Amino acid sequence: MKATSDILQVAGDPATAYRKISDFSSLAGMMPDQVQDFKATEDTCSLNVGGMAQIDMRISQKVEPSLVVINSEAGSPFSFTLAFHFTKTAENMFQSQVEAEVNVNMIMGAVLKPQIQKFVDTLNRHIKTFCESVAGSATDGTQGKTA
Repeated sequence: MKATSDILQVAGDPATAYRKISDFSSLAGMMPDQVQDFKATEDTCSLNVGGMAQIDMRISQKVEPSLVVINSEAGSPFSFTLAFHFTKTAENMFQSQVEAEVNVNMIMGAVLKPQIQKFVDTLNRHIKTFCESVAGSATDGTQGKTA
């Protein structure tokens, strides 16, 4: 079963999104509300989604600044791949898209499809919000300053 987010136009540098996504330890604030017990290093993490079993994953591919691929680890309740695509379209503009491929039977796929779709859409919106807030603070001179 595959779920793909819409392609979002993002004001900012794709390297900003890449740096955030390519380091699991920096993702804690970007996880949707249904993610619990998030533990991470740079290349590995474990989490619980909506009370299901623990899911372990590892970053398996990094192509700076355009691609990050994450795969499930042995012991997760199902195998999956999560891919983040960042494509520069203009100066300080890029497109962002998130894809998930989950290997489950057709019945489970039908049950999980809406949640997986919501998950990739939410992740992609969080990427857009994060990158545009960083780009905005860089242009208004507040980057690195605290209130």
